[in-house]
Amino acid sequence: MKTAALLLTMLLAGAALAETPYERDQREQMEKAQREGKLSPDAVQRLRWEQEWRQQHPGEPMPNPGQMQKLHRGEIIANTNAGFARMRAQRQAQLQHEYQVSRAHQQQINAQNHVQWTPAQWQAWYRQYDRAQQRKAEDYKRGVEQAGEINRLEREHDEQQRIFNSQH
Repeated sequence: MKTAALLLTMLLAGAALAETPYERDQREQMEKAQREGKLSPDAVQRLRWEQEWRQQHPGEPMPNPGQMQKLHRGEIIANTNAGFARMRAQRQAQLQHEYQVSRAHQQQINAQNHVQWTPAQWQAWYRQYDRAQQRKAEDYKRGVEQAGEINRLEREHDEQQRIFNSQH
């Protein structure tokens, strides 16, 4: 047990010797921020990559951030895909919740009016609900397109103003 601890201490000391004073200061600041929970996920990832590099390549210079990203390309892609999958799952859960709330509301209206719908009436309600959701999505898309067009026009206007002001 003491041998393993001594070996670990020696490895850490060797890794610490391989870094410049600037790198040591940066590492210590990152470790402090990590202990205090003030680091972004990207910073935590970068810190982990740097620690792995020092352990696997003692004495070698640290690659720049772009090179480090290339070395971990697979991990970045996997994390991105996992993030998109998580967003899709959240959106599907949100849509399912909205659907359940709408259906429960319709059932409440039917119960208040002492009406019981047939399966055909529920099918008509499903179609109407789907059409409303499609309209909502189309309206959102149209709004995004309009916002993009307004943004483009504002950029063109700003550029024309900049050119006009530079000539006078």
